[in-house]
Amino acid sequence: MIMDKNETDELMVSALEKVKGILKAYPFAPEDRGKIMEIEADAEKRSLMGLGKVVNVGVREVLKCDLIYVALNNMDFDWGCHATLVLKKGDEIVGAEVRDEEIIARLSKQKNVWFMHKNFVVYKDKMSFPQDIMKKICYFEIPCLPAEWCLVEDNTFHCNSMIYANPCTPSDIYLKEQYFNGLDEKGCGTILVSIEL
Repeated sequence: MIMDKNETDELMVSALEKVKGILKAYPFAPEDRGKIMEIEADAEKRSLMGLGKVVNVGVREVLKCDLIYVALNNMDFDWGCHATLVLKKGDEIVGAEVRDEEIIARLSKQKNVWFMHKNFVVYKDKMSFPQDIMKKICYFEIPCLPAEWCLVEDNTFHCNSMIYANPCTPSDIYLKEQYFNGLDEKGCGTILVSIEL
């Protein structure tokens, strides 16, 4: 049995709102796709994060999907152990955010590793730090992540993949204005979740 969009939207919103740390969710309006892409492109042009360009590949990947949802999350939302920021030189990852304490402890003993801060590791043998960043040979990337935490409790619902992404601050503000009455509460943010059926 194939569900129509309204049934899928109802199931997804319900599943998202059951996730700890997600306060509210809505289907993403197709007309906002171009606006978010525009905001993200502008943010990438301006982004330097003090050390280099930041590219939000995650939002681009989510926006390629047909079914997208916007969710408001708070500090209780668990991002899991996936890296929400990586440092790349071409297609190779040369640095990454690390959240797992055991991995951090193991990496801190390696000679080829340098911690940019407590949770961000740079592999010194894969790049010249900080020269490669200053010369824009390397750049930071915000990837999309698997939405393993979203469980749809319906046997007739099947999707090939479910991913989510963290929008840049100007996109976050736009999404809060459009979907959450301009909420400006400390600790609250937005994510975009997409599914491929």
